[in-house]
Amino acid sequence: MNTSFYQAFVFDMDGTIVDSVNDIASSVNYALRLSNLPCRTREEYISFIGNGSVKLVQRALGKDHQDKYEKVFADYYNHYKVHYNDTTKPFKGLIEALNYAKEKGILLFIYTNKPEKIAFDVADKSFGKNYFTKLVGIPLGGVVKPDPQAFFKATEEYHLDMKKVAYFGDSGTDILTATNLGTKNIYSVSWGYKTKEFLENFNPHPKAILNNPLEIKKVVDNLI
Repeated sequence: MNTSFYQAFVFDMDGTIVDSVNDIASSVNYALRLSNLPCRTREEYISFIGNGSVKLVQRALGKDHQDKYEKVFADYYNHYKVHYNDTTKPFKGLIEALNYAKEKGILLFIYTNKPEKIAFDVADKSFGKNYFTKLVGIPLGGVVKPDPQAFFKATEEYHLDMKKVAYFGDSGTDILTATNLGTKNIYSVSWGYKTKEFLENFNPHPKAILNNPLEIKKVVDNLI
């Protein structure tokens, strides 16, 4: 029985529910080294994440090496599909907060630009099989967020009332995705891959910025 105002929560994945930057960085740097290209720092990868694998690799290459894209992308993906779960894990307090939402009857969705198969495996390892109501990922080459259509198509059966849906993400892409989905209940998280200052100055503005995963409980109770 749902005892919350909210019908559903939608979560971004990388930087919102799992800390995955080290595995991503390791795989792209592996591919760059194979092509004798300079590696990037963790901080640079934090700024590259958020718009899917294609943009990630393009940004890592920089404007002077786009001609190497196909080889670097293939090397990156071949490495990442083996090593995507080496160090990736949920943020501290996140599972407790999500369990609280589930106890209140809220449906939990993931909407991520991460390649779909990898996203499913990361979710299974970090949270357990079938923990989320549904995960919506993007097939390689598919249309990525902030486009909302993949999510709408995948969740038609749930008849979601977007006025009663909250969206959680760590980036400007997530704020735009939530806006395109038609919800004003947009919660940015400061523990992810964008700074609090960036999120505060992004337009449109989120409803609130959460500083700790346990604050999700306050959203459940409609206190934020």
